[in-house]
Amino acid sequence: MKQTSDGSGLSSQERTCRDYAERNGYEVVEVFTDVISGKFEDRPGMNALLAFLGKVSTSDYVVVVDDFSRLARDVKAHASLRDKITATQAIIESPNQKIGEDATGRFVETIWAAIAEHQRLQNAEQSRRRSLARLKNGYWIFRPPYGYRYEKTSHDGKRLVPDEPLASIVREALEGFAAGRFQSQAEVKRFLDTKPEFPKSYRGTEVHFDKVKRLLTNPLYAGYLEHEKSEIPLIEAKHEPLISYSTHQIILDRLSERSVAPARKDISEEFPLRGFLICECCGHRLTSCWSKSRSGTKYPYYLCGYRGCAEKGKSIPRDKLEAEFSEGLKRLVPARTTFELAERMFREAWDERSRSSATESQRLNTKIRQIERDVEKLLKRLVETQNNRTISAYENRIDELEREKILLREEADRTSGPQRPFDEMFEHSMRFLANPYEIWKKGDTPTKRTVIRLIYPSPLTVSRKTGVRTGETTYPFKALGFLERSDLKMVPPHGLEPRTY
Repeated sequence: MKQTSDGSGLSSQERTCRDYAERNGYEVVEVFTDVISGKFEDRPGMNALLAFLGKVSTSDYVVVVDDFSRLARDVKAHASLRDKITATQAIIESPNQKIGEDATGRFVETIWAAIAEHQRLQNAEQSRRRSLARLKNGYWIFRPPYGYRYEKTSHDGKRLVPDEPLASIVREALEGFAAGRFQSQAEVKRFLDTKPEFPKSYRGTEVHFDKVKRLLTNPLYAGYLEHEKSEIPLIEAKHEPLISYSTHQIILDRLSERSVAPARKDISEEFPLRGFLICECCGHRLTSCWSKSRSGTKYPYYLCGYRGCAEKGKSIPRDKLEAEFSEGLKRLVPARTTFELAERMFREAWDERSRSSATESQRLNTKIRQIERDVEKLLKRLVETQNNRTISAYENRIDELEREKILLREEADRTSGPQRPFDEMFEHSMRFLANPYEIWKKGDTPTKRTVIRLIYPSPLTVSRKTGVRTGETTYPFKALGFLERSDLKMVPPHGLEPRTY
């Protein structure tokens, strides 16, 4: 309460009660306070008062309260507390209200309690109205999600702001899941488990799956909010987003596509290829294990654990498979001339895309205006109809159009033209294409698993006899391989036709 936070409310009430006791010749034996007052009688200060009165001879005791509204701001709770106090034969008095024990006095006291209850309910209603209005204006008012904190501003009160370094961790988790760096919620969980800054909810060492699900589905991270209980649809929020709304939509689509695999204890740094290798015999993914020799030495292996497989339980040394995989990465390193040619092609494509951005942006803005007109038409029909099924269909369609408009607006902002030059935008990408083996060799386990996904769109087949088979690569490496095998040269500026003078 404000009277507690500013340091003046409770002390002034106590001073008033002490002055009243002094004027009436009462000796102050004990002072009881409640920091929070409400409609319920079960309060620490009131319980302490009742316990005190139960221990002493109370026929000569007077309970002085600053105001009868301080006793309880609820008629039922007030009557209950008053009966408990008078049952101990103590007397209740107040310096602000003179109330007797006769019928009129009890009636007036009840009126005061009713007024206090009315004020409490009125304050609660006013608080709810203000909270609802603030939500509708795009300000989140509840507990801040992980990665945000509240900061008080001079013009619009408290609002969400990114809370570093937690905000960067959440952004990496969300973008990693959307981009495929994390293939499941289990991998997002393992990533968050490794971050000491992220709050743990399971034995102080692990993040619970419910928290991961809420993290991935929360539109606040995309700069939007919705609150079904308050009947507030998806609206743009007034805080800085950590990801784009299109990224948030990709996350939702990925969550609806596949079930979530539980986190496994045996996926660790020792087996970075686990989950990316499949058995040639049965087509199921290989698992991994450690085998101990008679001397106590442990050896790592990959193996197939499928029951119906003829190769079940027949292990392959980890070092052998990973060495073959590394050799395959080395073969993906393009020649210098090929890479320079590819870089020039990418740069020309980037320049061409930059020139066409204005036309694309104009097309998207036209589509946005058309959606806005469609929404207006649907709203007019919604007002005119009285059929519940039709109303529900209109509302669902309007919601779909609003979400589509959000995605189109973000896409229009992205296609407005590059904000940074080609070299700055593609520095890391070109470095990866130039030599993925070096990144694999020097990277940690999450980096190695990311390298695999960026190169191979599907798992690699493994045979116990022939080892790791060559897999299909992603488009950039296909393009580099085509350039490597072809005797290609750039077309001269004057074209291929013979020159004429």
